[in-house]
Amino acid sequence: MSLQPLRITAGRRLAAGLAGIITMSATLTSGFALAALAFLPAGSEGLLREKFLFSALAVIVALVSATISFLLVLAALGRFCTGGSLSRFFRYQLAALGAGGGLGLGFAPAMTDAAPVWWVIAIAAALGLIAVSLLAFRKARYPILERPPHSGIGLAEGRVVDYSSAPQARAPSLAVVHFIDAQGRERWVRHLVQQSPSMQGTVGQVVYDRNRPERVRRFAVTHQLLDLRPPREIRENPASRPHHVTPMPPGHLPPRRR
Repeated sequence: MSLQPLRITAGRRLAAGLAGIITMSATLTSGFALAALAFLPAGSEGLLREKFLFSALAVIVALVSATISFLLVLAALGRFCTGGSLSRFFRYQLAALGAGGGLGLGFAPAMTDAAPVWWVIAIAAALGLIAVSLLAFRKARYPILERPPHSGIGLAEGRVVDYSSAPQARAPSLAVVHFIDAQGRERWVRHLVQQSPSMQGTVGQVVYDRNRPERVRRFAVTHQLLDLRPPREIRENPASRPHHVTPMPPGHLPPRRR
């Protein structure tokens, strides 16, 4: 987390948008090609060689597109980002690859002149794979902690002071969260939205590491609070009052249930 105010600039929005487009186009198409080629019959040695060549090409495209989009999201978030933001985008990439594979599996019988029973099996398997892949796009559900689990964890109340979301919903949504730590210092951190909507004024709980103040573990939305002030005023004065949750004193752990 940063001691200086952070912004979501046009360059960071562009990087997040390109990452979303690459993920939903190249990565998804690679999954489709891999699944379709896996069930494509190869009667002769020439067809087998071509099948292997195109499968290798699909794998290379998937790896390159996933690497480029991941680096773009890393550039969009910057150094100061919440824990789990990058891992969540990686799950988005796996979900796009799985959804593409499900589509390819559903179209596989059309390329093999399969019997009707194999159509039913392929379509059922495709729908199951797509459904499992789409689970990665669920909203994150984090419990709101009443006390820190141990003395090395700090709790604070944070507020979203900047927010960016693409209208096509292809790009990952970004937010900047402002909070005050246990020493009374103002902190800012970028966050890949996991509990939408996280518009300006959204209030949530920030869980951060006391021993490593630059590390924020997560941001959990508690409730939506619409801030009707102009965006410039929100950026200049993100908190009209100190939003702070008094942490538990070191050495006092919550009583264990017996």
